[in-house]
Amino acid sequence: MAGCSTREVVDPLAGSTAQRLVTYSLDQFIDELMAQPEIAEMQGETVRLGVHFLSEHPLMEYATRLIGAQMRLTHDMTVATPDESPGLELDVFFNSIGTDNDDFGLSVPTFGFGGSADSVNLLALDMYHGITEGYAIVTSADSGSIQKTDRVLARIRRDNVSTPVIDFPLNQLED
Repeated sequence: MAGCSTREVVDPLAGSTAQRLVTYSLDQFIDELMAQPEIAEMQGETVRLGVHFLSEHPLMEYATRLIGAQMRLTHDMTVATPDESPGLELDVFFNSIGTDNDDFGLSVPTFGFGGSADSVNLLALDMYHGITEGYAIVTSADSGSIQKTDRVLARIRRDNVSTPVIDFPLNQLED
């Protein structure tokens, strides 16, 4: 018998559950980001929007459109067109956009009798999370001031308890 914990980072868009986890966490991240005072102060302004991540990410265009729409809905801000020269810039920097899969529990080895499985969980906690983390920087072209928001971490959870006989959810995604 052994106790173990494993962590696996998976494709953020592999399957409907993963898509829901990551987009729900992105929605929550944007809502919390829009509540930051540095962004709320831009009420009614036209703003150049930049959205950045470490590398190309399949959700960047989606995130950019969603942030722009939420800016308009929440603070009546307008995203500047490429030929405009607005007085304010909003750069959103993502530290993470994706899903994490953790397992923690007690297991026994199958000694080759468990098909492709190396072990069987006697009692395990399966944690599947959508995570979006980042912050924003607001730059004023007029005054030259630069402000940084607090770091925002949005985590949406879907956790299950697993036994050899039955699995049951601890929490569910919204319907």
